[in-house]
Amino acid sequence: MVTIERGEWTHAPKPLHTDHLICAIGDVHGRADLLDPLLAALAEDARVPGVAHATCIFLGDLIDRGDRSFETLGLAAGGLSAYLGDRMPVEDVLLLGNHDAWLKAAFEDTLTVEMAELWAANGGQPTWRALKVPPLTPFQGLAPALRAAVPQFVQDAVRGMRGSRRIGDYVFVHAGLDPRRPLEDQPEEVLTWIRDPFLHPAEPWPFEVVVVHGHSPEEPFERPTVARHRINLDTGAVFTGVLTAIEMRNDRFRFVQAKG
Repeated sequence: MVTIERGEWTHAPKPLHTDHLICAIGDVHGRADLLDPLLAALAEDARVPGVAHATCIFLGDLIDRGDRSFETLGLAAGGLSAYLGDRMPVEDVLLLGNHDAWLKAAFEDTLTVEMAELWAANGGQPTWRALKVPPLTPFQGLAPALRAAVPQFVQDAVRGMRGSRRIGDYVFVHAGLDPRRPLEDQPEEVLTWIRDPFLHPAEPWPFEVVVVHGHSPEEPFERPTVARHRINLDTGAVFTGVLTAIEMRNDRFRFVQAKG
């Protein structure tokens, strides 16, 4: 059974200067059983006086490790829009995670055998099974098998995944930013893979933005991390059973979690 827990509203590190509802969802990793009720809860929270528009940002790593990547991709492709219908305008944003990048490469026919081997070593097999790839498919046949098995609207959503999204003084990204590079010069490999130089910068944080990210679960794993320069929503859903989202309005934010 999945339960929804909402935290208390608290002051945000920086104001958003908008009454619109901004939501972001941490790493799902195939836990569609948690994502479905979490999206329903976010949709319920959007139906309050004063909210006329919602933005829902998936922070990447939709797939792998968990065994329901097929359903997860469908839910993300439909986004929060599918839960709110025509009640209000919704902007759904899918950000690219390091795991999603392999699937995107398969859809774009740029997946190499070396990339497929790395994917396999990082929990790819549950995804391939979920996406109905025939057993014993060789690595060189993986991309055609995935393109044949996955609906076109899901492929289009994955191909459209972007590296980051900035809203005011917040940058939403999968892994983080490199403080040693200019803000406008953050390549995809940084946005999807970086850890320590971002999580624990050696020098004072050089940017005016606060980063909302996933990618790196931190103890205690079931709780999101709030630091001066970042908010980490990756609560390790595939092994903790806790999927975390953030809701932001004006100068306040709170966490919403699906647990099961």
